[in-house]
Amino acid sequence: MNAYERVMEALLKGRSHVDRPPCINPTSTATVQLMEETGAYWPEAHWNPEKMARLASAAHRLAGLENVSLPFDITVEAEVLGAEVDFMEEPASRKVFIWPKVKKPVISGPENVHPPGEVREAGRIPKILEAIRLLKREFEGLTPVNVILTPPFTSLVQGLADPVKFLPLLVREPEKVKAILDALVEVFVEIALAYEEAGADIITLHDMGACVGMVSPEQFKIFVSPYLKKIVRAVKIPTILSICGYTLPIVEAMASTGATAIAVDEKTSMAEAKKAAGKVKPGYPVAGNISTTLLSVGSLREIADAVGKAYAEGADLIAPGCDFRLDTPTRKIQFFVESVKRLKGGFFPF
Repeated sequence: MNAYERVMEALLKGRSHVDRPPCINPTSTATVQLMEETGAYWPEAHWNPEKMARLASAAHRLAGLENVSLPFDITVEAEVLGAEVDFMEEPASRKVFIWPKVKKPVISGPENVHPPGEVREAGRIPKILEAIRLLKREFEGLTPVNVILTPPFTSLVQGLADPVKFLPLLVREPEKVKAILDALVEVFVEIALAYEEAGADIITLHDMGACVGMVSPEQFKIFVSPYLKKIVRAVKIPTILSICGYTLPIVEAMASTGATAIAVDEKTSMAEAKKAAGKVKPGYPVAGNISTTLLSVGSLREIADAVGKAYAEGADLIAPGCDFRLDTPTRKIQFFVESVKRLKGGFFPF
């Protein structure tokens, strides 16, 4: 099986239908070393389609990861909705690379939500669509093109709204929060459809702001799940719902969104996640749950052990729990991939 076949089969049918679990990262694969090795540096790679495609495919080309992933940050959707983004150009000029962030909140109520006239022409969306097309032309049928979308709730708590003021509204003014989300969600649906039409094979809903540390399981069902369902139902391609942080109390709700698979990090037991997701659908695919810190600074032995543990506990796709840390060495990603490739028939030869 090639990477495309392995990943898509594992997503749609589970690991029993593949020769071994695929090794992927459904979130950002950008690292400083990969920028250096490809010449595709931030911030230009955030908006230049050629550099974006080059960096998105670097972990696949240079380390063997079995997908390509773009874009690299969680401000794309906020920018579409009118937020100004700080791309950290000054530190980048000194070779200090920092994740972009929203400069200031622009939404405090539904009256502040101003969808663009044409979503596909707003912000960086045209550049991302061109990068998807470039990657699709090269990797179609060989390696899946995974496109990351930051859903409404995380977009709000990570910049569109002031989280200090917004999060208390979940309790004090829940109807206002729902009104904001209702006003936003169609923009996210349109972005997902644009990604699909450009050639995305997978869309990852990177809802990192919706873990149990941020919302209760009941709040997840009210403020997160309904809006994820709208996005998932709108597209025909597979979707992965990725939430880093502790998620066991919401795993069943995550799987119930209709996403093709879910992804969890090391704070959530893979065995328990598989059990909870299996209540929604027997054999429901779960990806994870390798620590990104381990991949960055852990020993090779520790990485191998983590891969073996994830496999033994039932992971259908072996993946980091979140974005690669920017300081992750390429050789560690290579070793991570090789560790997964050695998983044959349940045997882990180390």
